[in-house]
Amino acid sequence: MTLKKLALATALVTAPFMAQAELQSMDDATLSAVTGQAGISISGNFNGTVGAVVYTDTDCTNCSIRMENVQLTGLNVTDANPITVDVVEATIGGNTVNQIAIGLPSMTGGMTVGAIKVGSTSAASIGSVGIEGINFAGSTVKVWGH
Repeated sequence: MTLKKLALATALVTAPFMAQAELQSMDDATLSAVTGQAGISISGNFNGTVGAVVYTDTDCTNCSIRMENVQLTGLNVTDANPITVDVVEATIGGNTVNQIAIGLPSMTGGMTVGAIKVGSTSAASIGSVGIEGINFAGSTVKVWGH
């Protein structure tokens, strides 16, 4: 009985190594033919902050507008309509190059600015502002080496 248990334990321990021995890399064309493997999809809830956005008029002294505590909130990307990442071919300057194409879906959310100051950073705030209905639908970002 002990020999059978030893043989079974040996088989279980070596099975993952035998399975990995058959793995082979696949090119994009082959990978595209496999269902659900032509690219990747990303979903989630994205939030971010910016410490300050400053505009300075260089024609005068201490003439700037400073927006502080900028927050991007609730930029939601659903599983049903995710960010997509694919490899595409493009012709640039007569050369064919592979690019990473990042497709941005409809993203809902907003942005708020907590304080707007005129002049110095220690000036009192003259108010705040909110931007609603941010939408990146149909945007594509392409990345490639050169």
